[in-house]
Amino acid sequence: MSEMAVGEALDEAMKEILERMFFLEAAAIPAGTTPRGGDAVQARLTFAGEPPGSLRVSVPRAAARAMAADFLGVDEAGVSQRQAEDVVCEVANMICGSVLSRLESAVTFHLSAPEIMAGDVAAEEWDTGTRHSAETAIGVFTAILRMESPTCPAAEKPVS
Repeated sequence: MSEMAVGEALDEAMKEILERMFFLEAAAIPAGTTPRGGDAVQARLTFAGEPPGSLRVSVPRAAARAMAADFLGVDEAGVSQRQAEDVVCEVANMICGSVLSRLESAVTFHLSAPEIMAGDVAAEEWDTGTRHSAETAIGVFTAILRMESPTCPAAEKPVS
């Protein structure tokens, strides 16, 4: 599968999850303007299957709190940092499952439990894989899918 196909699957999955679960309209952001980290809640999970890999998401801290309030049906002022982080982990889980089912529907994947990443994630953590960002009314959401196998395998040369 091509990197373009992975990017399209990320775009579709993010839009679907943000719109259906959080009623947020999401618009894709051109690759060159994608923000990194900042004051955000960042989560990562890995998956085993063919191919194995990982997914990382970054959600602005204020957006994570607003999403958690909507998701839990409580006032935003009553949302703890842990609750906001738990919702970001669930968003990562939903996006990963949706992307993988779009890309490899005949393969069984085993997803790890999402974990919150430290705020000082190394730049290379955000520079490897297929990145997609979407802007919503409450902030910019970023997801990066990294597969262990090349997303576009080299063509085999015919034997002469």
